[in-house]
Amino acid sequence: MPRWCWLGSTLLLLACGSPAPPAYARETKQAEEARRRGQHLAAAEHYQRAASAAEKPRDAEEARYRAADSYARAGSPERAATIYRELAAQGPDAARRARADFALAELELDQGREREGHTLLAAAIRRHPSSGLAARALRTHLQYLRAQGGPDAVLDYLAVQRQSLHRSELAEALEYLRARELDDAGRSAEARDAYLACASRFPYPSGAYWDDALYRAAEKELALGAPQRALGHLQRLLSEQEAAAITGSYQRARYAEGQLLIARIYRDTLHDPERARAELRKVWLNHPTSRLVDDALFQEATLARQTGDEAGSCAPLQIIVRELKDSRYAPCAHLLCPRLVALPGRDCHDYIKREAGLP
Repeated sequence: MPRWCWLGSTLLLLACGSPAPPAYARETKQAEEARRRGQHLAAAEHYQRAASAAEKPRDAEEARYRAADSYARAGSPERAATIYRELAAQGPDAARRARADFALAELELDQGREREGHTLLAAAIRRHPSSGLAARALRTHLQYLRAQGGPDAVLDYLAVQRQSLHRSELAEALEYLRARELDDAGRSAEARDAYLACASRFPYPSGAYWDDALYRAAEKELALGAPQRALGHLQRLLSEQEAAAITGSYQRARYAEGQLLIARIYRDTLHDPERARAELRKVWLNHPTSRLVDDALFQEATLARQTGDEAGSCAPLQIIVRELKDSRYAPCAHLLCPRLVALPGRDCHDYIKREAGLP
């Protein structure tokens, strides 16, 4: 079965209140039953008959698409490929032509014809960059290019596609993946610039990679010895955080991580423990549903302890014990703050003790 293109097990037999022809409905039902029994050749033949009986072109095409998928499952890739080629050339709308194009490429890959499959995949990406299937296909194709020729092969391909597809819906993915490739190749300054260019060209709120690009740009700045520039990118990231009536509805994945990284820069790079503690507390205050909250609060507590501030150490630990009872840090809280009672039946893990400098 094509990994990208199977859209569900139930065909829509009715369209806008108009009943499907009885023969179409009957053959489709029999095809679905055969498919569930694993009788894929029989399913394909039923789908073919359903296509012949359909009155609407879209119904006929859907049945033929499923016939091709069933032929592929039945071990008849040539028959599947013939149908996919016809659908890709003659389908009534772009989305369905794209689906057939990508399915044909996937069929070749499933048959072990890697070079032929990726030739078709690259062509499908070029023809259908706005398809919902294109981004995943792009990542698959980049993996192939990387295996064949390393990062340079990937970057050469992306350079060409960025020129030809810069106005398509795939443009942002091309920009972001170029930055990631530069990053993985160890070209930190170029990667930073590429991340920032991606974030600027595709900003919040529409940019899908906007927050990740800024976060990774900040990481590159740290690697390049520019912590203040890193802070600037992270503050730019957090400046767009919006309040929401429904918790998390406007949250980006990198918000809490960005706040935690700010704190760590002040703690580890700028050696400003007081500012670091204040920034750690903001993870709880501004991102209370994040999985990083207990980490930040415990780091705040250990940092306060290191500076001899017992009261400052107890405050974040009280939040953990009160609000985050299931945290792995909750059984350790009393070890840093004697005013807190040990939780019954739960022991502090040794690795946490070591990290906190506890005996």
